[in-house]
Amino acid sequence: MFKYYTTKGDVKMSDPKKQHFVPQTYLSFFKDNSGYVHIYDKVKDEFRKQTPANTGYSKHFYTVETNGEKDFFIEKALAVKVDVLYNPLIEKINKEEIFNNEDKRNLGLFLACQYLRTPAQRKNHNSMIETTFKKITKITYGLKKHHGVLTDSMNNPEMESFVENEEYTVDVPKEHSLELLMNFADEMGNMLSKQNIIIIKASHKSEFISSDNPYSMVKEEWVQKWEGFGVINTVKIFPLTPKHVLVLKDVGEKMIYIQHFSRDKVRELNFQIANWSDRFLFSNNELLLKGFVQKIKKRSIKK
Repeated sequence: MFKYYTTKGDVKMSDPKKQHFVPQTYLSFFKDNSGYVHIYDKVKDEFRKQTPANTGYSKHFYTVETNGEKDFFIEKALAVKVDVLYNPLIEKINKEEIFNNEDKRNLGLFLACQYLRTPAQRKNHNSMIETTFKKITKITYGLKKHHGVLTDSMNNPEMESFVENEEYTVDVPKEHSLELLMNFADEMGNMLSKQNIIIIKASHKSEFISSDNPYSMVKEEWVQKWEGFGVINTVKIFPLTPKHVLVLKDVGEKMIYIQHFSRDKVRELNFQIANWSDRFLFSNNELLLKGFVQKIKKRSIKK
């Protein structure tokens, strides 16, 4: 998708500084009748409301430098090639239609990009790189010391403590996580498109929330470790709208609609969604969101 993408021939787009890691087309389903998304900020412990255009974005989140100039091709590719896939899928879900192969591919690509494009994923990716770098540095330092080839500036107790105790941080350029998004989105989307689809509809008096990291996973009990970049051996959960949540599980061609999920079951899925959030929770219902956050806090106190 990204490798062969060019803005030439596409509808003229401005160079957007506000770049959404949760698409506006998705957030629009979580706005109230006044056009606002109700938000809970976990860091500030506060509630507020914002339009989809002013929600789930960061300035220059995908912008890269090309020949000394800012390049917006990733943001534009997401807008033109990915975000537009969502509404047609929801239209079919509202009619409880069965997806064809193209629908499944579109769903898989949208989910893969949503998983790979968030600040939470960038943090996880950077953390893995930092951990790997520090391990390699320790090994390299130890080997050089063992063989007596350390320079005078490196061969001292202060430097040894610095390396062994990891008294530093690693600044990982954002291009590393963007490269994962560009190189892995199609492959991950293809894998997701081949899984069984379950669409759960909330009962009349209950609704699903969403977050700034809406793609969540539950590891299968028999699996010893995480595998497959969140694709293999996990149950995937994704809130589609306040009334629908998507569940992907196992390789297969089934598509099942489940009606009238009870309030208690919806609440448990909302806890799962909230646990995977990075900083923000989203809802179209202010009272529901405030009540749910209180339940989260009570559950945390009990633990």
